Amino acid sequence: MQAYYTAPVARRLAAARHLYRDHGQDLARDPAIRSGLAGIRRLAADLEEQMQAMDMGRRCSACAARAGGGCCSAVMADNTDAILLLINLLLGGDPGWQEDSPAECAFLGREGCTLAVKPIFCLNYNCSQIREAAGRGEMETLERLAGRLLSAQTGVERTILEWLGRQEAEEI
Repeated sequence: MQAYYTAPVARRLAAARHLYRDHGQDLARDPAIRSGLAGIRRLAADLEEQMQAMDMGRRCSACAARAGGGCCSAVMADNTDAILLLINLLLGGDPGWQEDSPAECAFLGREGCTLAVKPIFCLNYNCSQIREAAGRGEMETLERLAGRLLSAQTGVERTILEWLGRQEAEEI
């Protein structure tokens, strides 16, 4: 479990890739997981659409590139865990590891975050620059969509952990 949550991020990504290689097809066939992933895909697309409408990818990337840039700084990658990265893989994404800049989050690409499913911090935090640039309605929509996605993610993470626990018990 340490490799899932507290190991260096590169090891967490390796653990997620290992889980995907060993169990990805079986996980994707499980009805509860398949249904949960479909829900996450829809909710993530809704949130991404709202974030694009608010021009957050460009705005956040530019902020992170500045000295003292905040939410997409290098330490943010540490908020990921192997199960979250596994969900990204199950959704067909590849949580690319960007090592171009030691100051930026390792999952921050040129067009914004490479993760379809983001860590809790990333879904819940909106800096003052975002809040000042957005209207009240935009922020309410963003927060509502992020909350829905986070709730769905939590459910799928729990289901995956239970599934993995059953597999481990069967192997004993």
